[in-house]
Amino acid sequence: MPMRKVPVAWQTGIGGTGVSVFYTPFGTDATTELGTFFNAVKSNFPGAVTWDIPGSGDVVDEATGQITGAWTAGTAATIVATGAGAYVGGTGAYIRWQTTGIVAGRRVKGRTFMAPLITTDFDAQGTLLAGAVTSFQTAATTLAGSGKLLIWHRPTSPGASDGSSHAVVAGVVPDKVTSLRTRRT
Repeated sequence: MPMRKVPVAWQTGIGGTGVSVFYTPFGTDATTELGTFFNAVKSNFPGAVTWDIPGSGDVVDEATGQITGAWTAGTAATIVATGAGAYVGGTGAYIRWQTTGIVAGRRVKGRTFMAPLITTDFDAQGTLLAGAVTSFQTAATTLAGSGKLLIWHRPTSPGASDGSSHAVVAGVVPDKVTSLRTRRT
């Protein structure tokens, strides 16, 4: 079955660029919902962060991972973070996307890393403030509730056609800090 690949590009100032890849069912436009999601959390990020939500992209075959075409829908948007203050590059939170799918005896899950967060989102114990968790949890619940996101389980090996996609049913934001690193470090 075909699905849309929606790569949301991050510009993070000192931390460089990144991408969060979202998948949607073919024919389903989630650009508005993704815009709502990033607008809901933009105050948790320093003003140097922007997100570019595309209005077009690749269509991918879930079974093989092969690009089979292109999609155009919705409206491309750039969202600018509004948080003020210091931040630590590459340090933040994550969202665990849950599905009801099971592959090879394991639940299919996905993750979206949300970094860098402003330092006022962290407490004295080095975890996230309750307000930051609530902000992310509300945004994740709304996005998951749209019914427009998929988690893609890649094929097990090159040339295999056993990939699958599974609808996101919930987003969970643990009170844990995560950090990203590059392959260059």
